[in-house]
Amino acid sequence: MTLKFRHKILLAASGVVVLAFALFTLYNDYLQRTTINQNLESSVGQAGQLTASSVQNWLSGRILVLENLAQNVAFQGVNSDLSGLVSQSSLVSTFHFTYVGDSKGMFTQRPNVDMPAGYDPRQRPWYKSTVDVGKTILSAPYLASVGGLVVTIASPVKTAGQVSGVAGGDLSLDTLVKIINSVEFGGIGYAFLVSGDGQIIVSPDKDQVMKNLKDIYPGQTLSLDARLREVTLN
Repeated sequence: MTLKFRHKILLAASGVVVLAFALFTLYNDYLQRTTINQNLESSVGQAGQLTASSVQNWLSGRILVLENLAQNVAFQGVNSDLSGLVSQSSLVSTFHFTYVGDSKGMFTQRPNVDMPAGYDPRQRPWYKSTVDVGKTILSAPYLASVGGLVVTIASPVKTAGQVSGVAGGDLSLDTLVKIINSVEFGGIGYAFLVSGDGQIIVSPDKDQVMKNLKDIYPGQTLSLDARLREVTLN
């Protein structure tokens, strides 16, 4: 059947309208996706900044408490009876264990727990690392036999400018877990805390804790920066 000329014009016009509508739909979908991604990126960024600030403030306060202990030990004298200093309520309520080791191998800890025979604080990583850098250190998180996930804060005790001992405290990360788990993404996700080398420190999914991002997202290139990335979950 042969189409009349006016029918051809109508058909062509209809085709143009359909094409224009399809292009408009695609463009509108692109705009919506762009807007959603921008809003999501802004929301995640704001939540990340607030959470980072909360974590920093929480850790900074506890570091100051430990550094104050190191200063008090230096003032009183590292060779004196330090049991009163490490038993202060501010320390007992903050740390699982608080302790001081000196350059002669003496060790004072509260709560008082019997250490293995021949225990020498100078051989412990927290002591060596602090002496090496000459300033306060924060250990990588680790699972303690008592207290779950903890970090060690250690600060040098300096006498006449020289390190004469190290004050340390084992800090539970329970509060940090609560801070991270309180982050809300409107039911579309959750926050987790990752160390600089990609190890997951805190996550609502307990199976992820102490694992590396590359093990959880194998074959996917991830870097720790502010950009959003899409990953495929198994």
